[in-house]
Amino acid sequence: MKSILFFIRQKLWFFIAFIFNKGLVFIAPLFVSEILTKREFGILEYGLAGLGMVINSFINLGVPSGYPYFKLKNRTENLFNAFNLHYAWLLLFFLVSQVFHYVFDLKLEYYIALNMAYVLGNQIYISTQLKTEAKIIKAVFFDSGVYLLLFLFSILAYFDLINSSIYFFNKILLGYSCLYVIYAISRILKIDRLDVFINYLKVLKYSLPVLVGGILIYFLTVSGRIFVEYFVGGFEIVGIYSFYFRLAAVVVVIYQIINIVFFRQMYELEPKKLDFYFSISFIGLYIISIIAFLVSPLILPFFSEFYKTTIQENISIHFLLSAQMIFWIATALLSNIIDREKLAGKNNILFVFLLVALIGMLFLTQSYLDLELFVILHLIAITLAAMIQTITLARKKIFFKKSVAVLFLLNIFTFIILFLFY
Repeated sequence: MKSILFFIRQKLWFFIAFIFNKGLVFIAPLFVSEILTKREFGILEYGLAGLGMVINSFINLGVPSGYPYFKLKNRTENLFNAFNLHYAWLLLFFLVSQVFHYVFDLKLEYYIALNMAYVLGNQIYISTQLKTEAKIIKAVFFDSGVYLLLFLFSILAYFDLINSSIYFFNKILLGYSCLYVIYAISRILKIDRLDVFINYLKVLKYSLPVLVGGILIYFLTVSGRIFVEYFVGGFEIVGIYSFYFRLAAVVVVIYQIINIVFFRQMYELEPKKLDFYFSISFIGLYIISIIAFLVSPLILPFFSEFYKTTIQENISIHFLLSAQMIFWIATALLSNIIDREKLAGKNNILFVFLLVALIGMLFLTQSYLDLELFVILHLIAITLAAMIQTITLARKKIFFKKSVAVLFLLNIFTFIILFLFY
């Protein structure tokens, strides 16, 4: 009991900061859905968590994953100046994006995606460094930056203090991007050794296989907005999908506590202990997710017009996404172990086959594909992605037997409940 109380006191400010900031991550997009039209909300989500995240994965070159590897496992301190040079690359991307937009007059959804990619790229990069250095409160704030921006926008727009259009939000986003431009310049000016370019290439040698694997796992797990827009319907359907995805993601907030607090331990604990902790986490998070799904109809109709007008025809979508979150969390946790063991490249071929198979199924079923069938196919693909990760680890004698058994049983249970009740 004393050790528990000591842990709570030690992490109190973290929990306060986390609840505040991650509450914003959960609430802000849902609040914005009440401000924007369904189509504009779909465009925003497409840029924030769809195409913007894909572009961010490319431009970050896998370098964020290199920081904890070289800091905690490889401990190669003479390479650390390379991580300042990465800000120059991100800044170059932002400047080229602005030129590209004004020359070719990009559509709004693409321009927002580029701006979001720059902001998210910086947020993820800085946050990863802070988590590695155990500065978890600061990491939480950087993780939530763009959502704080969304929250302020929605509050001001709700009281008619600013324009409530997606076009005006993009202007605010550009202003926010300039803060990262200033920060990038300050980091670049700290580079004082010519070996920085050689060191950066050494970091890229580690991070590029992680980049490929990261992009593939992203497409297999959280790129639903891109697939929905192309295969199922327009941005209004993307908005509906995104709304229920965000609702289901309440359980991800709890996962993020685990990920931030125990980030260092994932690079230090032995696999057998991690397997036990992961399997218990999956069961607990699944139960919490399903309880949240069951409670939602009792609460949300009083607060959300979006929910009240769409839930009847989308209740199965909400249920499936609530279950899907656990499998997405599984791939995210296992990715940490894959990265720490330098096995990212081993996954890539199998991930390519899985991604091609998913896209092939979407093309084959496109004539009668609706949102429910898409989410089912996507859930199966995410489950298989987690299995691929455990197989890759098993080939190196790193076994996650308990985790595999739990994920398999949860998947079976999900489909039994779906076919019986929804």
